[in-house]
Amino acid sequence: MRAPAALLCALLAAPIAQRPASAAAGLAREVGQGKPTVLHFWATWCGACREEFPRLRDTLLALQSHGVAVALVSIDRPADLAKVKQDLIRFKLTALPSILLDAPDPEVVARALGDEKFDGTLPSTVLFDSKGRRVRSFIGTTDPATLRAAVAQVRKN
Repeated sequence: MRAPAALLCALLAAPIAQRPASAAAGLAREVGQGKPTVLHFWATWCGACREEFPRLRDTLLALQSHGVAVALVSIDRPADLAKVKQDLIRFKLTALPSILLDAPDPEVVARALGDEKFDGTLPSTVLFDSKGRRVRSFIGTTDPATLRAAVAQVRKN
């Protein structure tokens, strides 16, 4: 029996070690390395995710130049790795670290992130402070201006 929601691999950027979904909260600290962090959860089979990427792309890419770490977390099956890579290329997001998280039970990820509102809805974006503490979750599509304002607030603190 495989471990639930095992982190499988980094896709196109810096490698992130394999670990179970129960370590998802630590993922923000690892990705952020002492900086505020945005984890954006999506999937190739998610229509809303595909609609959101063109609107959110510039904001996600710009955050890095403002001292904010960003990682795209794909909730796809390992067999769909090629589709994930294709989508990242199509949406011009290959500059961001991307992680494939095999999460057949999103509740495990929700518990690990410590957000009772996150039920596996995609897309979802989670903002963490520089210590890796969850500050705000955007369940469903995210308005770029609202995300930028939330990040600016975290950066001030």
